[in-house]
Amino acid sequence: MIDDEELFVTDLIGKQLMRVTTAWHRYADAEPSLLHLWLHLEGLDPVLFHTPGTGLLLRVDQPHRPYAMVEHGEVSVIDDSPDVLLTQFVGQPIRSVREIGYDDGRVNFTAGLTLQFPSGSIRLLGLDDDLVIAHDQDLGAVEAHLHEDLTLARVVQTCGGCPSQWDVWYLYLRYRHGEGTVEQHPSEDTDTWDGEESSLWTSWDDGTNGGSIELADFLAMAGLRLAPDAEVHTAGRPEGLSMRRTSSAGAPSRP
Repeated sequence: MIDDEELFVTDLIGKQLMRVTTAWHRYADAEPSLLHLWLHLEGLDPVLFHTPGTGLLLRVDQPHRPYAMVEHGEVSVIDDSPDVLLTQFVGQPIRSVREIGYDDGRVNFTAGLTLQFPSGSIRLLGLDDDLVIAHDQDLGAVEAHLHEDLTLARVVQTCGGCPSQWDVWYLYLRYRHGEGTVEQHPSEDTDTWDGEESSLWTSWDDGTNGGSIELADFLAMAGLRLAPDAEVHTAGRPEGLSMRRTSSAGAPSRP
């Protein structure tokens, strides 16, 4: 990969976090502000996360060197700072990536991402020109406008044994050998599933090498949920692949 190459969020799934680099603006006695974040992932060049004002952008880019801003302070660049929440996940693979939407009734946009690791998750957000790393803390009033779950209105189980699998309005959910995946496809026609419009949305390995899982457990791992009036059909029912999906955040998509 070359510098400035744009990435899809699905490019991060399954990659082990090797190092975390952060750039901070420091000025006088003010609290340092986070300017840039780089994740060093196995098999990828450094991935830069930054905000254009609202939302996140990510691309391949090498960390820059520290520099002075004359009367406006300085920018320091630090590897694996213990003060950066992400460093606790160094050595672990990214199990899944979920988009975080913002909607206050007037504007809506993709505000950031949730990265899921085997031992926990972290949120990366771009809000009001600030790059925010949040673990389990409440961010205040903005939390009411953030959402990341996809609501499923109809689910048809196509295999009840091993592997466990379901079809959900062109989302294909599969669990086998302890590995769970959610794939997004453009239509119910499986002949279209190898095209550019198809993508891996979520992937993880729970370490059990199991072959079956309950739907509720699968959805919890994948960041999905059922609508209150959702239709759920178990394996062996005659229904086909015509399914509905509702979502306040929209369909899972590439940024």
